[in-house]
Amino acid sequence: LCYLRIFINVKKADLQPGDLIFFNTRGARNSHVGIYVGENKFIHAPRTGAKIRVEQISSYWVSRWNGARRVTEAQIKSAQINTQQK
Repeated sequence: LCYLRIFINVKKADLQPGDLIFFNTRGARNSHVGIYVGENKFIHAPRTGAKIRVEQISSYWVSRWNGARRVTEAQIKSAQINTQQK
C-alpha cells in the first residue's frame, strides 16, 4: 500500500481543484469519492450507471464528509524512487 504515502491530508478550507474528497454515503468510511473542481463544487458519479455530474458541496455532502487528500508531483516522484529502491 505504498501508494497511500503519496497523498497528504487537506483541510476543507484549503481545497484546490484536483483534490480528492471522500464521503461516507453507505455507512462505511470513504465509500464515495469525488474530485474537487473549485468554487465549492466537485465532480463524481452518483451511482453505478448514472451520468457523471458536478455538484455543490451542500449540507448533504458536508454531513457525510470524511476528508480530502492531495497528491503532488514531488510526492509521486518520491514514491517512485522509494519503490525502485526496494
